Amino acid sequence: MTPVLLVELNRGALHEVEVPAEFAIGEPFSVELRNHGESVHVHVRADEALSAVARIDTDGNLFVERETTQSVPVGVERVDSPVTGTLEISTGYGAEQRTVEVTVEPGGDDDAVDVDETLSRPPDSDDAGSPPLSERVSLGVPSRRSLALLGVGAVAVAVAAAVTTAVRSPAVLVGAGVVVGAVLVALVAVFT
Repeated sequence: MTPVLLVELNRGALHEVEVPAEFAIGEPFSVELRNHGESVHVHVRADEALSAVARIDTDGNLFVERETTQSVPVGVERVDSPVTGTLEISTGYGAEQRTVEVTVEPGGDDDAVDVDETLSRPPDSDDAGSPPLSERVSLGVPSRRSLALLGVGAVAVAVAAAVTTAVRSPAVLVGAGVVVGAVLVALVAVFT
């Protein structure tokens, strides 16, 4: 599970920001903005030292709706020695701001796979309400590519037939049979 840095917003008054004094981490984490009051604009920014080893995976300027929680993913690079910097959380266009001293520590598991809660929700789809793929596949009108393949196959069979008729040799007849067989196999492979 992804570690969380919890930020409380508007708990006592409008634009109030509550954060822990420090936070230590050795892997990607998320800043959870928990709004207890009115909708608010929040700016999340890392100072120069922290931004050298961590990246905020949004533009950093967020609108947090009334009484909702919004997560801000923060990617963290592997470090050989601890790196300390500050993460600034501000509201009210900078009128209220708090900083958290964040230390990125060495460590982490090379085999770890980060999985967040978005995998538990079905994907958003532009095809919402459309039938499943198995019902959308149409066997009616073939595509241009299929028509082109049919045309090439027909030409190959016609040439093989013409050469077989003109030459009348058993070797040519066998060659024409191989061509016709290959065309049939290709058509079956494409249309199934």
